[in-house]
Amino acid sequence: MTRWRGLQSWWGVLPVALLVLIVWPEHAFVPIWDGNVYLQCVVDAAAGGLNVHSLRCGGHQSQLYMGLLALTQLGQPGNVAAIVAMNVALAVAALAAFNAILLRLIPGDGFRVERALIVLIIAVHPLLAATLVQLNTDFGVYVFFAMTLAALVWRRYWLVAAFGLMLCFSKETGALIYFAAIALHLLFRVIEERASSAGVRGIVREAAPALLPLILYGGFLVWWGATQNSYAVWNNGIHEHPAAGMHWFDFDDVILHSYAAIIFILGFAWIPTTVIVADVALGAARVVRKVADRPLPGMDARLAAYLAALAATLVYLLTVYRTWSFPRYFAVLAPLLILAAFISLVRLGAGAAVRRGALAAAAIVLFTANYASWDPVSRALFGTLSLGESTVYDVSGIAHDFRVTDADHLCYNLQFTGFHWALNAMYAQLKPTSQTTIVFPRFNRWGLWAPLDARTFERVAVRNGTVTPDYADEAAIAARREQMPRDLWLVEQPNDGDTLAVQKLHHDYADADSARYTAHGLTVTARHLVRRDVPVLPSSDRR
Repeated sequence: MTRWRGLQSWWGVLPVALLVLIVWPEHAFVPIWDGNVYLQCVVDAAAGGLNVHSLRCGGHQSQLYMGLLALTQLGQPGNVAAIVAMNVALAVAALAAFNAILLRLIPGDGFRVERALIVLIIAVHPLLAATLVQLNTDFGVYVFFAMTLAALVWRRYWLVAAFGLMLCFSKETGALIYFAAIALHLLFRVIEERASSAGVRGIVREAAPALLPLILYGGFLVWWGATQNSYAVWNNGIHEHPAAGMHWFDFDDVILHSYAAIIFILGFAWIPTTVIVADVALGAARVVRKVADRPLPGMDARLAAYLAALAATLVYLLTVYRTWSFPRYFAVLAPLLILAAFISLVRLGAGAAVRRGALAAAAIVLFTANYASWDPVSRALFGTLSLGESTVYDVSGIAHDFRVTDADHLCYNLQFTGFHWALNAMYAQLKPTSQTTIVFPRFNRWGLWAPLDARTFERVAVRNGTVTPDYADEAAIAARREQMPRDLWLVEQPNDGDTLAVQKLHHDYADADSARYTAHGLTVTARHLVRRDVPVLPSSDRR
């Protein structure tokens, strides 16, 4: 018995240990693409002063989550390891929150193993690792949603208010998620307690603290709209105004199809989806036959119904606003899908051995999915993109919603970090100075220009002890006319969608030589180009 209890005590440590094992090797990763925008925002805010404007990162009302990250930068702006450490701490808090939810959903010793395995699955989910490392506001939504939901199911309404305020000011979708969670919670309480009008007033009075974040957030948006020259919520010029991006009843839209594929299929998500669909189909058949509903032995059936309703509601709400097919938009749905699948598994009558075997298999599959895109269903649905020595899902392949073949679309596991490490290998070989011209194609340079450590030439975010090459794109080079550099290095990446940069540069430059650099399975090519009107020198003379 003592040995058994000792083993159980380690179950809480294992998810945290595996999470750290997965993400900490990337603690020096300098975010790219959209992640670089958020990184620069946090670093600039720490250096220039924390306020509602400096922490409105990427055009989002993200002040509280980004404020937490900015606090890590006060000592040394640009310390990406400190940001990763903060995000790891928040992720651990989210895992504890999911464990608290499970203690209400499936209490008792009979489900102890299942609770541990579900938390383990959430900890090793590749979308958690990707959103943690690639700096973004959706990670704040993920962790504070988990904390809010845990406080809500335990009816700790002042904690709900505290976590909910953080959730609302992580991103606009956080406020939407919070509203849905609170509204459904109150509705379920009224139904559960069969409350009269007096009872409803009592429930609202008890839960009143939970309404404070919505009041404060609404007041803040009103103030912003009245005093600022920008929209109170994110728009970024993609739509004429924010409301134009809402598609409430448009179900025949290619972006929606892409969203659905990301939520229900991408990266083995089809496994819990299949279980849920089987459960719903069987339930519908029983309704038609007027057969009694199936029991959920050992499970809090009302909480299970609430979680299922919340998951369905959030799937709809998070897909109403159509932009790009970035998996991080739906990070909060991944653990809800897992919880819903487990509820379905129990309702389908799976015994303890089957439940535990299925959960353990899912944990193994998802752990490996952090490092390889080997899901055959996702490969068939999305298609694949070669990175050099490995392949990834072409997540933009359904909607074709970006000029670049894939950018933040690739942030569904950790393979995308290879861009950073391969570029580091290239810079270490080139040893560029501030006079070295490094050209990235115009439509594939987003968030990739970074200062380099003056000694190691690694990409960094700090501002001191660095060298910044003469970064440019093909249009900028052409605009220099007589001041065009004598030679330059054109960086070709595996997600370059066209050869326009090469064609334009070849008007004035000829190929001298090239080299390939591979790290973490990803390969970039540096093409050395020399102006046609000057003699060609060996590359080593110009580095």
